[in-house]
Amino acid sequence: MPTHVAIQPGRLYPQPGYTVQIDKEGKWTSTLIFLCHRTSAVALTPRPGAPHPEIGFIVVSQVTVTFNEGDLAEIVCQYAGVEEKDDEKENAQFSMGLSLSEEPLLSHIRYKDLPVKEREYLKLIASGKDKDDQGNKLRDKVTSDRGKEALAKIDRGQTSYYSPRVTWRESWVRNRPVEAEELNKIGKIDTPEGPAPALADTRNWLRNGCTQNQDGKAFRLELEWLASVREGWDSQIYAHT
Repeated sequence: MPTHVAIQPGRLYPQPGYTVQIDKEGKWTSTLIFLCHRTSAVALTPRPGAPHPEIGFIVVSQVTVTFNEGDLAEIVCQYAGVEEKDDEKENAQFSMGLSLSEEPLLSHIRYKDLPVKEREYLKLIASGKDKDDQGNKLRDKVTSDRGKEALAKIDRGQTSYYSPRVTWRESWVRNRPVEAEELNKIGKIDTPEGPAPALADTRNWLRNGCTQNQDGKAFRLELEWLASVREGWDSQIYAHT
């Protein structure tokens, strides 16, 4: 026969059984249900950060309290955290993205050997200027075959081109937030971890950003690297880490 237990004010009644999930990055989540007298719900509800009663490295991340009939309150606690490991990136995940970015036409490798003066004239023409300070037509000063080719493109309104950009991302979870050393590498030439694709020519990688999301005692970090154009990132500006 079922046993009926009177719910007394001032006591929290954990319900038998609970679930635990571990995702591919190593994050643990669990759901526990408690019952209590509705008059004690505010005082007894576990707060975010409270430890799990059996799994010490996960803590409350979210709580839902439902007030039912018969002076009963049901408290559903969501817990989250990460098991401490020697290698925190043991379950790291990697992904790659490919997109197109708009670049100035004259930055294309096809026009890298344009005479300096012709490049200046073409930039002025592209900006809408027709003559120099002496009233001479700028287009008449563009005499090289490659310069005339670029001028024809500018005349038809093509002042830019699409260049492929590759991004590489690494994500993992751990039990502490991002550190200053990791943030200080953003905007610097860097070598990504994991099976990043090999880059051709003199291309290299720039650490492009870092994001952090917290759930309980689990901090999910994502680092991103951006591949350069053919000439590579300027080492005088984006100094190596």
